[in-house]
Amino acid sequence: MSSSPRVGRNKPCNCGSGKRFKHCCGALSPADVSDRGPGRGAAAGMRRRSASGDASSKAQLGLAYLTASGVPGNPDLGIKLVDEAAAAGDPQGAALAATIRATSLWRERDWPSALDYLAKAAEAGHRPSQSALQIVAAGPEAIPAKSEAWQLLRAGIDLQEWLAPAPFELLCESPPIRSIDKFISVAACNWLVDQVRGRLQRSTIYDKRTGGSVVDERRINSQSDLGLENMGLLTFLIRARIAVLLNRSDEAMEIPKVLHYASGETFAPHYDYLTPDEPAYAQELAQRGQRAETFLIYLNDDYDGGETSFTDLGWMHRGAKGGALWFDNLDVAGEPDPNTRHAGLPPSNGEKWLFSQWVRDR
Repeated sequence: MSSSPRVGRNKPCNCGSGKRFKHCCGALSPADVSDRGPGRGAAAGMRRRSASGDASSKAQLGLAYLTASGVPGNPDLGIKLVDEAAAAGDPQGAALAATIRATSLWRERDWPSALDYLAKAAEAGHRPSQSALQIVAAGPEAIPAKSEAWQLLRAGIDLQEWLAPAPFELLCESPPIRSIDKFISVAACNWLVDQVRGRLQRSTIYDKRTGGSVVDERRINSQSDLGLENMGLLTFLIRARIAVLLNRSDEAMEIPKVLHYASGETFAPHYDYLTPDEPAYAQELAQRGQRAETFLIYLNDDYDGGETSFTDLGWMHRGAKGGALWFDNLDVAGEPDPNTRHAGLPPSNGEKWLFSQWVRDR
């Protein structure tokens, strides 16, 4: 690896941050410069390699600036570095560029450009993008073709299939609970599970004392967030499909999670809404609004038990792989509905995977 040229301490740092060298890479001690693990040292190593033109490091550093991981958040610089990595043919850079354009977090969403970058990532050999492109090209319900003609797949994509409201069945009127058959394909389910393998951690619940999260014996399953690094264009397209059905912007959606229940693991009866009279929740409710709706996608069905049980209604549901369950957490007046208390029952045999998306009311 070639090192970046020496610069004066008061000159702009050549990592591209826009800061003076003495307040950027020059402020890091040699012990900080490490290529292992997240944090400040890893970011310093990426800065040096990025400045020397390494495309992979540009993609990783761009991701760090977008997620404020080990460096101060700087979305404009993050997008710039990701785009440069994609232009240089880096697979992760192209995949991240596709993801960035599939969301409106930093700029206006641009589906055509996002799909172009997805095809570019597939051509560069990025395996998650290859399978995602095949899935997107097939549509939300069909079995994807095994074709590796990436540009032909890109040209054949019909987004209207994905963004048309899916038909649903009303299972309960009060509270409104609905099921959707074949909301996404089996292949899309498998793709989502693949994105979190090796990333699972013990699930948490809200801590009423602090407003943060805490491990609790009432919830003993595991989970993983789908963050920017593993969310991919496909996840944003699934969220857009949910948004159309709920008639909400996906900007009202929390970070999606994939939930995993091993045999015997459970989530005891609980509410998804935040109790409004708890002082610890006041600031979050004021800033982000209430959890108005819950949307679950069943990512497998080869297990026994594991139903979603609505405790006070005496009613349970278990969806087929690719099917979804959608329910309101608030009543018609917009107040928390205690009848939405539910539990994730334990699988008695096998393991259960779910995609979980909470949606705020603003």
